Amino acid sequence: MTKAPLALTALLLAGFGPRLAAEAPPPIVVDESIDVRVVNVEAVVTDRGGHVAHGLAAGDFQLLVDGREVPISYFTEIRGAQAVAAPQPAAPAAANGAPAPAPAAPSPQVEPGTAVGRHYLVFVDDGFAVGARRNLALERLRDGLRRLGPEDRMAVIVFDGANLAVLSGWTADQAALAAALRRAAAGASRGNQLLAQRHSLDNDEDEVRFLPEQDVIEHALEELRPRVSPEALGQLVRTAAAAAAALRAFELPPGRRILLLLSGGWSVATDPRQYGPLIQAANQLGYTLYPLDVATGDISALRLFDGLAQTTGGRALATGGPAAFAQVVEETASYYWLGFSPTWKPDDHPHRIEVRVHRAGLQVRSRSSYSDMSRQSTAALKAQSALLFGSAGPSPGAAEAQLRVETGASRPIGHDEIEVPITLLLPMSSLSFTPDGASLVAELPLAVAALDDKGRRVDLPETLLHFRIAAIPAASRTLRFRTTLKLRRVEQRLVFAIADSRTGAVLTTELAVHPGS
Repeated sequence: MTKAPLALTALLLAGFGPRLAAEAPPPIVVDESIDVRVVNVEAVVTDRGGHVAHGLAAGDFQLLVDGREVPISYFTEIRGAQAVAAPQPAAPAAANGAPAPAPAAPSPQVEPGTAVGRHYLVFVDDGFAVGARRNLALERLRDGLRRLGPEDRMAVIVFDGANLAVLSGWTADQAALAAALRRAAAGASRGNQLLAQRHSLDNDEDEVRFLPEQDVIEHALEELRPRVSPEALGQLVRTAAAAAAALRAFELPPGRRILLLLSGGWSVATDPRQYGPLIQAANQLGYTLYPLDVATGDISALRLFDGLAQTTGGRALATGGPAAFAQVVEETASYYWLGFSPTWKPDDHPHRIEVRVHRAGLQVRSRSSYSDMSRQSTAALKAQSALLFGSAGPSPGAAEAQLRVETGASRPIGHDEIEVPITLLLPMSSLSFTPDGASLVAELPLAVAALDDKGRRVDLPETLLHFRIAAIPAASRTLRFRTTLKLRRVEQRLVFAIADSRTGAVLTTELAVHPGS
C-alpha cells in the first residue's frame, strides 16, 4: 500500500463566512463532553457435545475487562436470530425469611421478539486461494444463500493479491449475491504458485534427511527451518492489510457481524504476527472470524486457522463438506449479548475481554479483546468507506451542516510529487468548545483518504485540528482551515471526513486531483 505524506501549513482561522440558514442558529455547546456508549460482546455457549445452550440468565455469566470484573448492564439471549425474554432472577430470601427485593436485571439490547439480523462479509483472498477449492467453497455459499433470514445481509469483496474489488455491498438480494459469487469464481488465483514455492522449500529439507552424517543433518535442518518464502510473506502482509481495510471501509451494520475469510490456512505458519491488523480490526469492529481453507484442506492448516479465529470468538471450517455455511448460520443465530458501559474515554487502546460461564459442563466462546474507537478513527473509517462506496452527503441546499472543500492550482515539487493547496470549510456547529482560561478551545479529528487512478489506496496521516477563539460566534457560521497536501503526481480522488463533536455524525466531502491543473 502506497503512503503519501500530509504536509500541514500553519492553522489559520480566516474569519467566518456567510450564514447557511435563515432560521435562528442552534446554541453551541460549551462543556466537557462525556461519551455514554455500550460495548456488546457476543458469547456462544455450548455443552460438551457442541450443542448451543439456551435459557441462561445474566447471573450465569461473568465479564472481565483487563482482568477486572465489570457489571453486565445489558443482556439479551438471541435464539434463532430472534431476541427472547431473559429468565427472571430468583428473589433472595431476607434474614427473617421474608422475600427480599429482587436485584435489578440488566436491560435488554432489543425487545423480546425482535428479529436480529446477521451481516456476512465474504472476503475472497485470491492471493492464497487455489482455484478449484475456492470455486467449490463459493458454489456451496451460493447454495447456502437460501438459509439467509429476512433481516440478514451479505457483501462480497475480492482481493486479487494487490487490489480490492467490491462485487456486492450489503444486500439481501439473493440473485445479486449469487451473481457476485459467480464473478468471484471467475477470477484468477495465485495459491498454486505460492504452494509450489513452499513445496520447493519442503523438498530441500527432505533431501537433507538422506545425508549420511546425523550431526550434519541436524545442522542443515536447523539452517533450513527458519526459511520462509519471501513471496508468501509479502503476500501475507498484503492480505492482512487488505482484509483489515475492507472491514473498516464497509459501513458498520447493526446486529451480528461475521467475516467469512476464504484463504489458505497454511499461510498462518508463515508468520502469525502478520495477521495482527486483521484481528485488531475484527475485534475493534465486532466481527467474528470464520476462515475457510481454500488451498490445501489439510488438518494442520485448519488448526492454524482455528487458532486465529478463536481470538474473535469464531472458528475455522473445512470446505470439504457442504455443511460449512450451515454451521456458521446456526452458530451465529443463537448466542448471548453481554453489554457493558466503559467508564474511560475512547482512545483506540486495546482491552482484554474474558467471558466466563458459571454452570458446569458448559464452554463459552467470545472475542478476546476490543478497542474503543476514537473520533479520529471513526472519521477515518468513514473516509475509507466513501472511497470504496462513494459518499451519500446531503443534497445542495439541505439544512444539515455540510463539510466543503476548495482548492487552488497544484504545484510540482519534484519528478513525481505535487503540492495542492486546499481550504476546508467547516460548519461551526460541528465543534464543541470547552473553556481554557479566557479562551474557548475545541479539537476536531480530520481524516483524509485517497484512491489513485490505478485503484490503489493511499493512506494519509490522520490529523487533530485545534481551534482557539475568544468568544462563541453564531453556530451557522463557517470556519476556514487552510493546509497544503503533498501528493504523488497522479490522478486521484480524495475524501475528507470529520466527526461532528456534538452529534457524533461523520461529515465527508470529496476532491478530484488533476496534476496538470
